[in-house]
Amino acid sequence: MTAALPAGPLGFALEGEAIRRATGVIEREHVRIATALRRALPFLAKREVPLRLAWAHARPVADILSDLARPFHVAHFVVEPGSAPGSLVLDAGAVSLLLDGVLGGDGRALPTLNTSGLTTPQTALVSRTLEGVVRALSEVLAARVGVRIEPVPARTDDQPGEGTPIAGAFSLGSDENPATVILVLPKDALLTREAPVTAPRAALDPRIAQALDDVDLELVVELARVPMKLGDVFGLRVGDTIPVDVPVGSSVSIRADDRPLLRGRPTTAGGRIAVRIESAARSLNMPTFHDAPDPAERFREGRDPGGGHPA
Repeated sequence: MTAALPAGPLGFALEGEAIRRATGVIEREHVRIATALRRALPFLAKREVPLRLAWAHARPVADILSDLARPFHVAHFVVEPGSAPGSLVLDAGAVSLLLDGVLGGDGRALPTLNTSGLTTPQTALVSRTLEGVVRALSEVLAARVGVRIEPVPARTDDQPGEGTPIAGAFSLGSDENPATVILVLPKDALLTREAPVTAPRAALDPRIAQALDDVDLELVVELARVPMKLGDVFGLRVGDTIPVDVPVGSSVSIRADDRPLLRGRPTTAGGRIAVRIESAARSLNMPTFHDAPDPAERFREGRDPGGGHPA
């Protein structure tokens, strides 16, 4: 149970802030979550199947399922402490990939599934395999977030339980055989190790605010991270091309101290490569100052706080 948020605009703002922080947890831990998936499904590593975080945001399971091609599969679990519900969702491509890998296939000819639903043996095999996946994910969440997840039988209702669901979608496979695995956790579970947000922070002395405003911070615009064998790295030459598992037109991550802050889309400004901000990956947690200027105003007015050109 979490403390009730204030009603009205303040409560709405605090809830939005909590959702951004919870989404940031998924983005921060996505590499470890992907590693847990590979550990629980060894054929992914053996085949060198690409695996990356496609998106993370608040979204109810019912909305997620409505967009998936059938037959999908949902593995239910509870988050402890608190017994809040969560789920692991596999789309049709992920189900087909899992069945092929578990049954010893080589990934060249994935099984064709009946859109009306999985057979009883297929459902049993997928369910049993995902129990191991949930255990591997639980180890990561226990160490990094402070909660554990435990498999439970399929729910007979559609109640979302307490807390806003935060979904992280991991894409795997090739363009010819795309697959998606979606981890859905309650917002409050992802914020277990954080102090509850009940009120805005007090305003700081404007002189301190002004001093902080002039501190330099290096932002890193990250297109993608590409795993490569050391021998392949040493073999790179001028003119070689490094393929990046990011579709053309996708957004990029903007980080500080290796923490995701914002997401944006590449563009140009003044003849230079630039990034247009589209969303906040996490709250910047900047306090409100009554007498100090808001740095964000300079962006909106087209001026860069560092003195350069706007992105």
